[in-house]
Amino acid sequence: MFIHEKDAPRDSAEGRDHIWHSNPGFTPTEDLLFVHVTVPPGGGHPFHNHPNKEEMIYILEGEAEQWLEQEKQTLGPGSSIFIPKSVVHATFNRSSKELKFIAVITPCSSEGPVQNMVDHLEPWKSILAEM
Repeated sequence: MFIHEKDAPRDSAEGRDHIWHSNPGFTPTEDLLFVHVTVPPGGGHPFHNHPNKEEMIYILEGEAEQWLEQEKQTLGPGSSIFIPKSVVHATFNRSSKELKFIAVITPCSSEGPVQNMVDHLEPWKSILAEM
C-alpha cells in the first residue's frame, strides 16, 4: 500500500498536527501506528504512557525537550528515543521553531487504551508546575 502525504488522514489534538501513515482502519494492520507529528513553539504532548505498547520517536526538525520518566534530554534532528512498554514520557517544544517528529507505536492491538494521560498525577503534576 503506497501512502502519499496528500492522501494520509490528518487530525489535530491540543495544538499538535498529525499525519497518519499507518493505523488500524486506514492501513491493513492491527499492530502498527506510524504518525508524523508537528508541534508548534510552546506546545507539547504532556506526560502519558502507552499500556503494553512500545514507542519509537525520531526527530526530523526542531528540538524536543524529551522526558523519559523523570529524566530529561534535548533531542535534535536525527536523534531518537525508544520508550519501553507502559513507561511514562512527554515531549515538549521549548524553541521558537516548529518541532517535527515521527512516532511509531506497536502493538496497538494489545490490551488497554493507546494512551493514558498521567500529567495530573505525581510526580508529573509537580514537574509540569515547575516548567
